[in-house]
Amino acid sequence: MSRLIFKRSLEWCLKNNVFIFNSRFYKQIDGCAMGSPLAPILADIFMNFLLEPKIIRSEHDHLNLQFLGFGQFDSFSIKLFIRYVDDTLVVFNNPGDADRFIAYLNSLHPNMKFTMEHEVLDRLAFLDLLLIKVDNKVEITVYRKPTHSGVFTHFTSFVPYPFKVGLINTLLSRAYRICSNWNLFHLEVEKIKSMLMMNGYTSQLIESKVGLFLNKKFEEINSHNEEEPSVMFGPDQFKVYIELPYIGDTSKKIRNCLNSCLSKIKCGSVDLRFTNSFTRLRDVFKFKDRQPAHLKSNVVYLITCSCGRKYVGETCRNVKVRFDEHVKTSGTNLTEVGKHLLDSPSCKISFEDCKVLGYESYTYRRKLKESLFIQQLDDGKLLNDKLTSVPLFIFNLPSLSDQSKGRMYPRF
Repeated sequence: MSRLIFKRSLEWCLKNNVFIFNSRFYKQIDGCAMGSPLAPILADIFMNFLLEPKIIRSEHDHLNLQFLGFGQFDSFSIKLFIRYVDDTLVVFNNPGDADRFIAYLNSLHPNMKFTMEHEVLDRLAFLDLLLIKVDNKVEITVYRKPTHSGVFTHFTSFVPYPFKVGLINTLLSRAYRICSNWNLFHLEVEKIKSMLMMNGYTSQLIESKVGLFLNKKFEEINSHNEEEPSVMFGPDQFKVYIELPYIGDTSKKIRNCLNSCLSKIKCGSVDLRFTNSFTRLRDVFKFKDRQPAHLKSNVVYLITCSCGRKYVGETCRNVKVRFDEHVKTSGTNLTEVGKHLLDSPSCKISFEDCKVLGYESYTYRRKLKESLFIQQLDDGKLLNDKLTSVPLFIFNLPSLSDQSKGRMYPRF
């Protein structure tokens, strides 16, 4: 990719951010869109471009820094400066230097406004760390905001059991990585245990997972102290993931049955792994404004004519754009819907007669859904010129016209 194409691609992504709020369209004219994959990277690049040219670092002392003067501010020294994107941890000799520094940062760019938090009772929060000053050293533990509710996935929730165990291990791993000593780690584990028990987890389950977690960590520490283990040569197993709907214990039985069958086949270098799909609360209740029907894309749709005949199709574009192509009755490249309207002038089709049947961003999967809907809705009067967009090797059934001729076997 050339530099010009890369630049224009960035401009296209950054200058064409449109969103809906209260059924009105807005275009963002400043900053990056919230949730954009580019936002964190560009924010870090911008902060680096803004601050690094003004920092003088010593080759032998990486802690004590000096900021160059800017505008009305003279240069001044800082004992410690740590930055993570736009969050900074700074140590000064006195509170007056802190006030000067925040004014200095806010003068660097008109759209950048920093706020400052001082240590309170020898404690200061930075990201998800709580820094505690004890004598001449700093101890670190996990920080949670005052608004933290302690609500996690409840143990009685209808989700796979490994997800619940994974939650315990994730909280323990976070505490192990952050806490600077075993005393703070013990206190954090007690907090985790208390929160999980309020979410329906039993103390026996939590303590057993804590024991397994610590045993694993001690084994890793001991293995580092011992000689290097022998390295296994050869290619890694190829991982194949199969998604199954989560339906309770039945999902586990299906998984065990498939694993048993595959073990007999001897897949060799294939490592088959199963994942479960399930409905989340956010999938049922939408917090954002719903996208207008004419702007929906990557859909399988159904068009119903006033005469009762139907057409099933799919498109990666906006459904309204594809609908306008269907109702065109002049020119070349008419669709089956357009040919039907041309041959039957009394028939009428409006956009309200277009219904979205499903969504899929992957082209092949979307065509599979289209083929399945075609066979499901086939009443002998479909306008589609063919029954499948892609081959269906399992659910490929004969059409109604073929069935009337006595053909009852699937076509492959």
